[in-house]
Amino acid sequence: MHINEFPYEILSKILEETAKANVRDGPTYTFGLSQVQLPLEKPTTQRYLRGAVPPEMLKWDATSAIRLVSWQWHNWALGFALKDVYIRRWKGGERWAELPNRRESYSLYEMIDRPSGTAVYRDPFASLKHTVRTFSRYPEVASKIKRMWFHGFYTAETDKLVFNALKNCINLVSLSLPWTATRHMDAKAWRTLLLGNGKPLESLELQCVDLKSEQIKDRENHFDLSPLESANFGQLRRLKIFGDTKFMPITDRDLYAIARTANRLEEFHLTCISTVTIDGVIAIVKAARSTLRVLEHSPRSQDGFWHPHPGSPSDSEHICELLRSCPKLDTLSISLPSMCSALFANEDVKWAGDLQVRALHLCGHEDGRSTQEAADHLDKLLRQARRLIHCRATSVIPKELYVELFFADCIFEPSLRAAHGDFALAQVTGESIFSEALSSSGKGPYGSTGLYEKEEEGPFQRMDEDAFLSGVRRKLLSIST
Repeated sequence: MHINEFPYEILSKILEETAKANVRDGPTYTFGLSQVQLPLEKPTTQRYLRGAVPPEMLKWDATSAIRLVSWQWHNWALGFALKDVYIRRWKGGERWAELPNRRESYSLYEMIDRPSGTAVYRDPFASLKHTVRTFSRYPEVASKIKRMWFHGFYTAETDKLVFNALKNCINLVSLSLPWTATRHMDAKAWRTLLLGNGKPLESLELQCVDLKSEQIKDRENHFDLSPLESANFGQLRRLKIFGDTKFMPITDRDLYAIARTANRLEEFHLTCISTVTIDGVIAIVKAARSTLRVLEHSPRSQDGFWHPHPGSPSDSEHICELLRSCPKLDTLSISLPSMCSALFANEDVKWAGDLQVRALHLCGHEDGRSTQEAADHLDKLLRQARRLIHCRATSVIPKELYVELFFADCIFEPSLRAAHGDFALAQVTGESIFSEALSSSGKGPYGSTGLYEKEEEGPFQRMDEDAFLSGVRRKLLSIST
């Protein structure tokens, strides 16, 4: 019988009967990975220690009995237990107690009143090295893995270990790597990783963090092989780069190299990073214009919650027109140097759900001055966004679109005709005008608006859009940046 045709109801009954057969004096209570026999007629006060159990270990133990049934069941259980693997750098301290080395031979973890043993050192890379040895010895085990995460390994030595562990993962489709792998591994290793011996890689994440001073001082970590310029990202569907670092950071040059072949990307996420400008983002958008569905560009720095300047485009191309012309784009969250009504002028776009645009200026008003013409362009932008929201809601296949525009230290909600911001000064200078137009706002500057300067945090107020524009034209409010 094929494994897909096996009636799993019978399997469930087998497991239930096995559990009943193991019960002797009373019911079985499970604590983490240990099973404890507690007779109901003799309740006693006991203390147990339950440690953090990784999900991979839970899956492995849950299928331990199933793997012994037959070879077909073994293969199925192996694929179930090893589909997602997370390799984390160990850190902390530990003390060896007088317990058996094999945890399956010691069914009860007790909290000892007087623990014995001595503090010992544990190699922080032990789990990674053990993974490399296991995958080299049992390549069929590595072939079962579909998704892998490596967390906490940022040196040249560990990057080599990571790629050695990946050699036999021929069915890998999703991978999360430290960004240092884009510096320390050569083009051949990256071509093998991206195209693979089986399935090509579909999802790639690059984690950026600030290294410790000892790691930065180590000269072995300073070389850059520039592998991205020769790598082929043509089969990649999802690319995510997140985190910020000052040591050999991801820059526009890296995105230019990726954009050379990444013409089938469906998702591109660039978050919490301040070393990439809008030029690098636009390079990726142009390369995958016909396939891109999700675009997220939020260049916050981990040094704080301030959105750094996204940079100014080096050419004269209108970014608003480029974004609205992406035929499959449906999810957008982006920080732009400037925006205008042209961004919402295409009523055939597939945008749906939440859409956020953060901009420093209005197109054509990069000088940042608050003028009558700038107020008119802002009014046109809000009306055009509202028109697109209505078109999406009344189309043949209706879609709900919620737009938030972050501009001039305010949040604009075109669908509600509302502007949120700190209008305390304007209320003082024009009390008679704004006394009835203001109301409390559920949005606040910290964590909600992109104005992440906590020391300037204060309650936001809600104002009607028309009142806001009227205040700008009467110079009671300013949209200068």
